[in-house]
Amino acid sequence: MKTLQRSGLIAITVLLAILLAACGGGTSNQGPTANATNQPANPNNAMQNQANATPMVTATPANNNNMTGGIPITPNMGGNNAAFIHTGKAAIDGKTVNVLLTNKNFAVYYYKPDTMFKATCTGQCAQDWPPVLAPQGMMLSSSMTLPKALSVHQTPNGSQVFYDGHALYTYAADTQAGNATGRGEDMQWYLVGFEL
Repeated sequence: MKTLQRSGLIAITVLLAILLAACGGGTSNQGPTANATNQPANPNNAMQNQANATPMVTATPANNNNMTGGIPITPNMGGNNAAFIHTGKAAIDGKTVNVLLTNKNFAVYYYKPDTMFKATCTGQCAQDWPPVLAPQGMMLSSSMTLPKALSVHQTPNGSQVFYDGHALYTYAADTQAGNATGRGEDMQWYLVGFEL
């Protein structure tokens, strides 16, 4: 009799396990996961998006459908093409922002911890964020008239270019001209923008 009861319990357990698996109630064989649009907002994602925000302009997604994941910058045409500093336009959160570029159309950044006319990104930092240095004997100029002054000051990096008292840098990871990938990096690096 005990053997019959055990066999019955085992059969019921197996039958329940089969039913649960077939109905999607098992833990190892669940149906397709819910679409992200059906998921409630994740507070961790909101915190991640805030970490990418910059004080200059509203935050942008880390990947904005650009293959390289950066912010596309369109160089301004015209002006002095032989100038050392060029300008361009970037679309950030639906707003067009004027930004500085090198003469090779790479994005120019400033470092938030720098103080007026001081460059603190040196050594290894300057390997990742190369300073914009004035070539010996070249007159510092921009492709268009800027609202603030460009200047050159001696820093540990050399004869570094400044705009409105802020040291200028590029980003070593920006491998494609006209594409800024360093904006908001470590909440310390920002594109150099200006208003006309």
